[in-house]
Amino acid sequence: MLQAALAYQRILATNPSHAPALIGMSLFALASGQTEHAIRMASAALAVNPGTGAGWIALGQALKATGRFAEAEQAYHRALRFGGTNSLAHLSLGELKLAAGRPAEAISEFEIVLCYQPSLACAHLGLGNALAILGNFTQALDHYRNALDLHPRYAEAEFAAGFAFNRLGRTPEAESRYRRALTLKPNYAAAWINLGSLLREQGRDLAAEAALRRAIHLRPDLVSGWINLAALERERKRFAAARDCLEHAIALDPAQIETLIAWCQLQLAARDIPGAREFARWALAIDPSHAEAVNQFGIVLHNERRFAEAITQFELAEALRSKGAISNCGNSLLELGCVTQALKAHQRAVDSDPENAGAKYNLALTQLRLGEWRSGWRAYESRWQFREVHRVRRTFVCSRWRGEPLNGQRILLHAEQGLGDAIQFCRYACLVVARGGSPVLEVQPPVERLLRSLAVVRAGLAQVRLLATPRNDYDLECPLMSLPAVFSTTVDTVPWSGAYLGAEPDNFCAKHAQFPSNCPGPRIGFAWAGNPLYRADAQRSMHLRTLFPLLNSVRANWISLQKGDAAAQIAKFPQDVRIVDGSSRDHDLAETAALIATLDLVITTDTSIAHLAGAMAKPVWILLPYLSDWRWMQQLETTPWYPTARLFRQASPGDWAGVLDRVVSQLDSLIN
Repeated sequence: MLQAALAYQRILATNPSHAPALIGMSLFALASGQTEHAIRMASAALAVNPGTGAGWIALGQALKATGRFAEAEQAYHRALRFGGTNSLAHLSLGELKLAAGRPAEAISEFEIVLCYQPSLACAHLGLGNALAILGNFTQALDHYRNALDLHPRYAEAEFAAGFAFNRLGRTPEAESRYRRALTLKPNYAAAWINLGSLLREQGRDLAAEAALRRAIHLRPDLVSGWINLAALERERKRFAAARDCLEHAIALDPAQIETLIAWCQLQLAARDIPGAREFARWALAIDPSHAEAVNQFGIVLHNERRFAEAITQFELAEALRSKGAISNCGNSLLELGCVTQALKAHQRAVDSDPENAGAKYNLALTQLRLGEWRSGWRAYESRWQFREVHRVRRTFVCSRWRGEPLNGQRILLHAEQGLGDAIQFCRYACLVVARGGSPVLEVQPPVERLLRSLAVVRAGLAQVRLLATPRNDYDLECPLMSLPAVFSTTVDTVPWSGAYLGAEPDNFCAKHAQFPSNCPGPRIGFAWAGNPLYRADAQRSMHLRTLFPLLNSVRANWISLQKGDAAAQIAKFPQDVRIVDGSSRDHDLAETAALIATLDLVITTDTSIAHLAGAMAKPVWILLPYLSDWRWMQQLETTPWYPTARLFRQASPGDWAGVLDRVVSQLDSLIN
């Protein structure tokens, strides 16, 4: 290339008006990033010979590189006027229309090129890119394959195919294509970014970080590299590192809306809702019609619990073609109690974007909430692709069990989420035994000893071990929370033959002696707060002082079953209300079960204590927020999961006072 440039210079030294040499120098200047010089050279060539199509194309390319799209388009049309059916002009027009956000118009330009030059690989690539932008990824792949058939070492086509495969949910093929592109072009920064993003979505954090840092090293001027690395750091809860990445991104382009959206997402993750609102408004001030900015503002409003306003934003975002906004709207409708409308919204979200795991997950939860369990349990398997539930998916050397008959095979039934979930679904172990299996229940330390009270474990038909024990002595695996789908559980077929967890008699006696009754009333255990890391904990949990009307008005032996930091609230409670701290020092839930066995009643918010008392068939009153967890369904005062449970729901968001009024009234009736 340098030799060609020197040759052009020699020609121009003797003939400054040599149009082909001027065009050649324009192209050389453009390739070396000297866009203004390229414009001057092309203009000089056209001043000499305004009828040369190549000159107009060279000028168009230089103008396009400076972002002067309208002038570039005029130049390409002048090239067509002087050059007839000029494939290069149509190709350039197609690329310009893609860059200008006009993919539908670009398609016709690439099709014209392919009519005259069907073997032009770059035209197939351009047409594929236009189709991909419009969401036609399957058709786009056909053209990427055509490009690669014509040009097997075409790194850009491999990269584009990787993008299309990823959008179609075919991640192994997407990864393979990105890696092929990088084999052909090791310094391909965009491919490193997309590979890093794909690895991040798979939970392969170290590999993702390496890829993204490689991209940034190659092209520190690419905003997308910094944004993707910030997303990775945000998901790893390394908020300071994420902020540093976004500082780099915003310094490169303060008006880049994607950067402002990333800032908004980071502030929400750090629970700085005012900060998130500021960045969302900044993005909308730049472009009020940016679909994702509108959607993000709706998410901020949802987090502020301004659900009706959030719905308005989500509807606007959907009108602007944001697919994610549809499911978000469903979530806000749920919060307002519009469950049927929410179900329709989530179904529309899945219909519009079938590969969106978050949309499928939201649909599943709504179906389960409404009692549509046959479809809901199947859809609930989408949680394994939804990174907000399972950021890193556990891998196994054996196959997933899907309900086929077992012939003594050892099957790993493993916990995946909370302690309450393990308690709720461990009951299925007996059904697995009935199918001929030999279950190994792999659960969290706080419930490991408790689950040894299962009848099938006591009978030697099942085993219990700690979660993630490094052993592979099993033939099949199945998550505990997938068992309802395996057994096609409906509201009418929930497994229940009575208490399935309990306490050892010696432990029962020891707890009764440790916490004797101090008044004639009933022995009532209570808990008020769950795991603070749970996303909706602020709605389901309360402060101990909220329970004061109950504890102060009903004469009973009040025994706290509360664990964790919230148990410290007991020390600050009024001394005239006798509360016994029964569980804050428990080593595990087997100890708590022994104490619950001594009680007449348990009153609790939606915590693992509710599941434990229910699994022991102990009378339990569960205090639920206005929008409770999906497993408690809607409006019911009972639950098929625990026949001895009663559900007390808020009549409106945050109305714990109304719940406690009903509890006090019912308790007075029960005692008196």
